[in-house]
Amino acid sequence: MQRENAMPMDMKAKIGETLSQLLCRKPLDKITVKELVDTCGISRQTFYYHFQDIMDVVEWNQRQSLRQAVEASLAAPTGRDAIRGIVAETVERREQIRQMLSSQRGREIEQMLVKAVSTYLREMLLVKAPGFTMPPADVEAALCFYAWGMVGMMLAGLENKHLDEELLADQMLRLLSGEISLRAAEPGAD
Repeated sequence: MQRENAMPMDMKAKIGETLSQLLCRKPLDKITVKELVDTCGISRQTFYYHFQDIMDVVEWNQRQSLRQAVEASLAAPTGRDAIRGIVAETVERREQIRQMLSSQRGREIEQMLVKAVSTYLREMLLVKAPGFTMPPADVEAALCFYAWGMVGMMLAGLENKHLDEELLADQMLRLLSGEISLRAAEPGAD
């Protein structure tokens, strides 16, 4: 086993990145703390100082990705560019996501993704539409609906070998904006 670096570094980031690299090669269920610390070149004590278990690392990675997505979206010139960035990030992490979803904790991972997208949408709403008013229960219902929808569309897209990222991003944006709606299909609707 390698010795830990003498120079201080963001150990959480190192552990998180190492887990991401391992997830590109094998399912979450097959990754052990021992393998993770050996690959990182750190002690078990160092790992447990920063994280409780592998799922804690997964959750930390998700929070970091969420923070980066919010920052990138706020810097994006348009909503379309912001959604494109999220789709591109998801496609880039395709194998990691597949490995996590195929694990025994797949349902927990799916719910974690939905929570992250819901949090992302809430942050965007607060920043991009500060005067927005709607009853809190309706906001929660809309966030739940859109978060599950976006995650479902992205996961279905990951299964498509010929995914058109631009089309997916465009459809998600039009759904979020209400441009795509089943209202027009209602009898008597204009």
